[in-house]
Amino acid sequence: MDNNKAAFFEILNQYFSHIYVLTIERAKERHAVIEEELKGLNYHFFWGLDSNDFSVEDLIQKNVYSEELAKKNHRYSKPIRGGMLACSLGHKMIYEDTIKNNYDKILVLEDDVMVNKFNLDNFIKAIQEFPDDGDLLYFDYHKNEKKPLLGFLKQLAYHIQASLGFLNLTHKAISNLYTKRYSKNLLIAGYHDFTNAYLITLSGAKKLLPLQTPVQWFPDHLLHYACSNKLINAYCLKEKTFLQTSQTTQKEQSLITENA
Repeated sequence: MDNNKAAFFEILNQYFSHIYVLTIERAKERHAVIEEELKGLNYHFFWGLDSNDFSVEDLIQKNVYSEELAKKNHRYSKPIRGGMLACSLGHKMIYEDTIKNNYDKILVLEDDVMVNKFNLDNFIKAIQEFPDDGDLLYFDYHKNEKKPLLGFLKQLAYHIQASLGFLNLTHKAISNLYTKRYSKNLLIAGYHDFTNAYLITLSGAKKLLPLQTPVQWFPDHLLHYACSNKLINAYCLKEKTFLQTSQTTQKEQSLITENA
């Protein structure tokens, strides 16, 4: 194993109360890949629900999932179905398990992550900068990562559309669309995609769980709704430490740089 990767995992092992890898039991091929990628990390597979093993109609009847609220919350009135519903349920189950076990800080990984190239010293400084009242920290994220030069025009257009009822976003969320500087190595989170790698505290889990009861959000939509509306105190690493394997096909990307 690369020495920097081993050092990175040792820091994570010491920092977190628990490390989850969300997966399903039949994903055997993914398990083999992730076991190799995360060798040295003290994680536990968390068995989520398999979309083959539940009925959407049954979840609706039991008030586990609200399709009505899901459509209301989605920008294009989409319901949550299949594997994505299973993913939403899995993340919710992790929040429940975190609260049940009173874990102070947890790391949530999905079963398709790989370690990204980054500077280990910067990561150490970043977690030292994470505030005591922080609820969530993105280790990977996508979209609205930096406000472009004319980003205010996009926000203005969104404000107008929202005022006319053509856009299902709050004005607060639109105002917090992009990341903002917090410290040298951390950004204040905005409206981002991805739930493949993130830190959540016990207080964060307690805030997110009611928002997903019954399940009504796509997993990443729950986070960007809570972040951009300032329902949780959320941050992003300036240097991402994980990627989804779908983002790259180059195995070399899984090694941390020696001297970035």
